[in-house]
Amino acid sequence: MNFGAILIGLSMLVISVTFVAIPFQQRSKKKHALPVKHMEPEEHRLAVLSSLRDLDFDFQLGKVSEDDYASLRARLMAEAAQSLQEADKVDEVEALIQARKASKAKSPACENCGQAIESGIRFCPRCGTAVKSSCPSCGKNLKAGDLFCSSCGYKLITQAGVAS
Repeated sequence: MNFGAILIGLSMLVISVTFVAIPFQQRSKKKHALPVKHMEPEEHRLAVLSSLRDLDFDFQLGKVSEDDYASLRARLMAEAAQSLQEADKVDEVEALIQARKASKAKSPACENCGQAIESGIRFCPRCGTAVKSSCPSCGKNLKAGDLFCSSCGYKLITQAGVAS
């Protein structure tokens, strides 16, 4: 054989091996780069509790050794506790948001300076601007003589007459 034929054969071998090996390398990269699905705290808690139930069932059937059972159960219990703590944090944040929304709706502010205004006050205590009457339910401005809020339908009649 001449040297040119050997060189062409080796180059074809290198090209074909490279061509065959590329998909295997890409697949291994994709396997490590899979996105992790983030669950809601409630979904995660239910998934962990389901895993615990399955683990207990498998242990009772003898499919899982006692050593594996202890370590897996401890890990799943820690994960369940963390999930419950995250759910509690979400509940606390939601409660704070609802409280802030309720406080903003209940205490209207002066349009001029932003000072919180108590109900029944006709002028701002800080800047003296005349305060427009607002709905005690939703905080929207009212027109003189309104009996109901045009935004939420709240009844504005009080014992002393029409609310101002």
